[in-house]
Amino acid sequence: MAIVTITRGLHSGGEIVAEKVAEALGARCVSSEVLLEAARKYNVPEDKMLQVFEKTPSFWERMTESRRIHLAYIQATLADWAGEDSVVYHGNAGQELLREVPHALKIRLLYPIETRVQRIMEQFNYSQDQARRFVEQIDEDRTKRMRYFFNADWRDPSRYDLLIRMERISAKVAQNMIVDLTRQPEFQLTEEKAPAFKDFLLKNRIYAELANAMVGRLSLISVSVQKGIVTMQGTLTSNEALVEEVVERIRSMEGVLQVNNEIVVGLVYQEWNV
Repeated sequence: MAIVTITRGLHSGGEIVAEKVAEALGARCVSSEVLLEAARKYNVPEDKMLQVFEKTPSFWERMTESRRIHLAYIQATLADWAGEDSVVYHGNAGQELLREVPHALKIRLLYPIETRVQRIMEQFNYSQDQARRFVEQIDEDRTKRMRYFFNADWRDPSRYDLLIRMERISAKVAQNMIVDLTRQPEFQLTEEKAPAFKDFLLKNRIYAELANAMVGRLSLISVSVQKGIVTMQGTLTSNEALVEEVVERIRSMEGVLQVNNEIVVGLVYQEWNV
């Protein structure tokens, strides 16, 4: 079962590489589709879900954490797909959303900014200066979102297993390199890696359950799963009865062997979730 994330600049043409890799692997190739599926599954308006990776969170969204709630839904949906079949994900933040997958291959395709500028000029009939400013704004907004969600810089080479300079390597060669890497032991789901992968899938379902229950700020809660043993820590502003109800639902999840509930219920500050 191959799990590949491909990070590419918007309007770079990198989606074609992702599609060819998925075709060669017989894998599901997804990008914004996962956002639409998450919207359907968790009954969130599609436009709200699509905004998660399109714009930098506003002050109100930071206060309510609505973006973090939607992100939890997206990550749980993508994790479920990864647990069912081979996946090539070339949408936003793949290297972070699937970071804990022990056999995930994380790729970044480096396209020259001139390539992206030219494509934008042709697509939107922009001048060269307009197109360049557009690219710079896209990348700046992306940097802010990744820092907000993951406290990470998507441009950091250490976030990836392989960076491919597309001005020197053809798309065909890049596709072959990626496919060949997925066949190496480091990027295969082995018996030794299976428990960690199951823990990753379970952890994301738990975060989605917490988000769906609207029990408090997700940023104040940490969830860890070790061989089916769940530990939840942090502070929530809900009442104890509601938190315990959610904990009971988590205990009943498939794969959960034990739940250590170390959540403290108390007032931290005024709570809003939308």
